[in-house]
Amino acid sequence: MAEELTNMHFVDAFEDIITEKGLEKEVVLETLEEAIKIAIKNKYGYSENILVEIDPDLGLLEVSAEKEIVEKVENDALEISLEDATEINPKAKLGKTVKIKLDPSTFGRNAILAAKQRLIQKIYEAERERIYGDYQHKVGEVVTGSVQRFEGGSVVVNLGKAEGVIPKKEQLPNEFYQRGRTVRAYVKEVKKETKGPQIILSRTAPEFLKKLFEFEVPEIYEGRVALNVIARDPGKRSKIAVSSIDTKIDPVGACVGLKGVRVQSIVKELNNEKIDVIRFNPDPETFVSRALAPAVVIDCILYPQEKKITVVVSDDELSLAIGKGGQNARLAARLTGWKITIYGKSQYPQVLLDISEMEGVSPDLVEKLRKFEINTVQKLARVERKMFESIPELSDEEVDQLISEANKLVDKINDEHAFVTKT
Repeated sequence: MAEELTNMHFVDAFEDIITEKGLEKEVVLETLEEAIKIAIKNKYGYSENILVEIDPDLGLLEVSAEKEIVEKVENDALEISLEDATEINPKAKLGKTVKIKLDPSTFGRNAILAAKQRLIQKIYEAERERIYGDYQHKVGEVVTGSVQRFEGGSVVVNLGKAEGVIPKKEQLPNEFYQRGRTVRAYVKEVKKETKGPQIILSRTAPEFLKKLFEFEVPEIYEGRVALNVIARDPGKRSKIAVSSIDTKIDPVGACVGLKGVRVQSIVKELNNEKIDVIRFNPDPETFVSRALAPAVVIDCILYPQEKKITVVVSDDELSLAIGKGGQNARLAARLTGWKITIYGKSQYPQVLLDISEMEGVSPDLVEKLRKFEINTVQKLARVERKMFESIPELSDEEVDQLISEANKLVDKINDEHAFVTKT
């Protein structure tokens, strides 16, 4: 006769396990079956021929051993005589099998406790695996939780059925995290750890800013406006470049919103981080000029081979173009991917170096270069190699050396007289 599950101390709260842990019923049943077999093996030394049938709806458990009917029993754990088998089933025959029901209450307390521990262990393992799987799929998404506690500078966030961690470096500077505060963060990574999956959250990742714009700007979410590039100094200032897929939409206006309501919502979420929204342009001169806003660029000098650009602004906007601690220029460089050198209008003409002052350049070569309106080292540094085809006496190696020396001189001049970004 089937025994009640409650007698086994295994599944008193079977449905609670499924509901609270969010596990599949099949997973819990398989784990329970395995735990019972462990108990039997601890008691009898075998479990290979054990059958476990569980009906969680009725709270019933039936455990039986399937034995082969033989003339002479050599292994009573796996075999049974025909005489004994017919007592269980009068139709029993040699070579067939018969199921012998076992009484779970005879397994012994230690065996039951061992099985129970295995059940708990397996449930925890399954739960950790489920959490890992669930949040592995959420990498790249934004989640919401409440601040639960603090551990060594990290903020532990209650996400419901799991905990996330915002490490110190992923927290916005000067942001206060109070227990119970609702917080949104970007799922940056999910690690498998011995004690369970570790969900790494970030509020400083550029991707977090992108997701916030997707939430606030329907045109981005719908794909009618593209967020092309992000440069971020978390908690302080960010620049984003946007473009319109739908020509009828102003991408900057869509992101800023009426009276700035959309962008201000994001600014508030990011602890008053300033955000510059810029229209993307594939032309580097235009893009860099826009990226240096609010300063107005007067002139741009490109060095395309080295992806460098020198910009000239009015003297009274030089500090505006550079920004506090170089922040504006640095973000513009990261946004555009160009190394930016910034000069004031009155300053730039003073640093132009005549090619005649270059060492190793003969007067004859100077005259030939002047015919192509190459009269400064700055112009020479950005000349395309094909221009030298009209000066056949220069070998390819000499041309490379000439341009290389010009670039070194330009870099030296810039480092001494201008603000130069590292990017």
